[in-house]
Amino acid sequence: MWRMSMLRLRSAASPFDDAVLAGQAARLLILAEAIGAWEPKNVVSELDSSLFGDALNSLAAAGVAASASLEWEAHAGKGKEHFATWLSTIRDAILSSPLPSLELPKLESLFGTERLAELAGVASSTIRRYLTAQREVPDDVAEHVHLVARIVGDLAGSYNERGIRRWFDRPRSQLGGRTPAEALERAWGRDEREAEAVVALAEVLVS
Repeated sequence: MWRMSMLRLRSAASPFDDAVLAGQAARLLILAEAIGAWEPKNVVSELDSSLFGDALNSLAAAGVAASASLEWEAHAGKGKEHFATWLSTIRDAILSSPLPSLELPKLESLFGTERLAELAGVASSTIRRYLTAQREVPDDVAEHVHLVARIVGDLAGSYNERGIRRWFDRPRSQLGGRTPAEALERAWGRDEREAEAVVALAEVLVS
C-alpha cells in the first residue's frame, strides 16, 4: 500500500525561516519521498536542519548529490540567494537521476502493477520482472519511470493519493483534450515531447 506522507509541515526553523527557502526545501523533501529515496520516520510538522540533513543523507546513500549532505550547511551560511541557487542544483540533480530500483516499488504501491505499466509504457509482466529483479531495467524505461515519479512529486504537495491517481485521467486542454495518461502513452510510442507537456502541467503546481 502507498504510505501517506509523514510530512505535515506547518513551521520552519533556521536556516529555512524564509518563505522562499522553506518552499524550495519542502519541495525537495516531497520529491525525495516520491522517488522512494527517503521518508520521515515519524510525523513531522517543522522543517529544520535535522530533517533536511536526514533527507540529504538518504539521497546520498541512493547515489544522488552525494556531497550535498556534507556541504549544505556551508551553503546555507552564504546567504539566502546563494542557498536558494544551491537548492535548485540539488533538485536538478534529483531530476536527472533515475532510480528505478527505488521508484518502481514506490510507484507500484500507489498505482498498482497494471496502471504503472500503462504509465511507463511497458507490459505488466515486464514490470513484475523489474520489481523482482528478474530483469534489468533498460535506460529508456528507467527514464519513463523517473518521469512518472517526478510528476507524482509535483502533485504530492497538492493532492492525496486518490487525487494523484485521478489527475492522470482528467482530460486537459493543454494536452489537446487528452488525459495525462493518454499523452504519456503517445509520448512513449511516438514523440517523447508529449511527455514534456505533461511534466509542465504538473510543474505549474509547484511554480
